[in-house]
Amino acid sequence: MHGTASSETRSVVHEVAHDVVHAADLRSLRIDLVEWVRAAAETSDEVREPALTERLEDVATAFYEALTNVVDHAYPEGGGPVHVTARLAATGAPDRPWLEITVADRGGWRPAPEDPGHRGRGLLLLSGLADGHDLQQEQDGTRVRLWWHRPP
Repeated sequence: MHGTASSETRSVVHEVAHDVVHAADLRSLRIDLVEWVRAAAETSDEVREPALTERLEDVATAFYEALTNVVDHAYPEGGGPVHVTARLAATGAPDRPWLEITVADRGGWRPAPEDPGHRGRGLLLLSGLADGHDLQQEQDGTRVRLWWHRPP
């Protein structure tokens, strides 16, 4: 974890990169992120926010879903690289994300089947758990960004 500063917004940043991520790695990645968010929210005088710890279940579930999509869609025949960046705003404007998580992979994109059965509702789940999300399909992989705003 390290802090970055600018004249407008200060934040604490957490980054994790894996050369190869498999389904077996997802639980530990989720636990690592939740512990980082909890520690950042509880130990920083500038960031201390009980409301953030109240949203940890939503954060953990949305993050896990984004990671599961990497394993299922980007690397369906085996693991590959993933890069996770989380930023927690210590200061800044209310219209900017308070907590922002980006999950990026270098895999391909598998289109959803016509009949997904019990699957295929990941983006709907993300939209219900996070205040916002976007998905960018790029030539070299996919990037999912999730964000939450500070409560009023």
